[in-house]
Amino acid sequence: MAHFARSPNTRLILQHLACMWVLTVIGVFLGILLPPWIVLPLSIICFTLLIVTYFVRTIKLANAILYSIPFLMGIMLFWVTQFFIHFLGVVLVLSVFISTVIIFILLAVLGLTLKADISNWGTYLFVTLIVVVVFSFIGIFIPVESMFLLVLSAICVLLFAIYTVYDFNLIRHNHVREDEVIRMALGLFLNFINMFINLLEIAAYFKN
Repeated sequence: MAHFARSPNTRLILQHLACMWVLTVIGVFLGILLPPWIVLPLSIICFTLLIVTYFVRTIKLANAILYSIPFLMGIMLFWVTQFFIHFLGVVLVLSVFISTVIIFILLAVLGLTLKADISNWGTYLFVTLIVVVVFSFIGIFIPVESMFLLVLSAICVLLFAIYTVYDFNLIRHNHVREDEVIRMALGLFLNFINMFINLLEIAAYFKN
């Protein structure tokens, strides 16, 4: 942990991550006020920006674009959680959120205390992410068994859990350049969101 504290970009990453959560909360409250019909176009914009952020890393994106994703995710998160609250109840959704926070913190500590440099895992994780995205689109457009969706959600939770350890390990070993700080903060934010939503889907499966 002391090594982590000496990492030059640590404080900046955490500050940007905190700002992104503030924007997410603002987006959630705005989602309460927005009419349902506007959610779909905003979702398309958000997913387009996510695809560009994840898969077109050769392009240097403006900070405003990177910061717009947590804001839009906040709006989407309101509607997603409303669906799960209706199906699971407030208590269970809140329990999943708290569990995700605990898991995320434990994974962060693991990544920060892991002495081994696992920066070479990036390629394997990225390939796995592409496969998961492809199968996710298959699940959207082609009817599949509920067990398939459960397995896919479990794989997503595992994938983004490993991504969290990987990202914090990159921070520990000073692999994050100054111009990558905001992108790294966004990556950590998206790791949490993806774990939370997929854990909700797993909870919904067992509740059903």
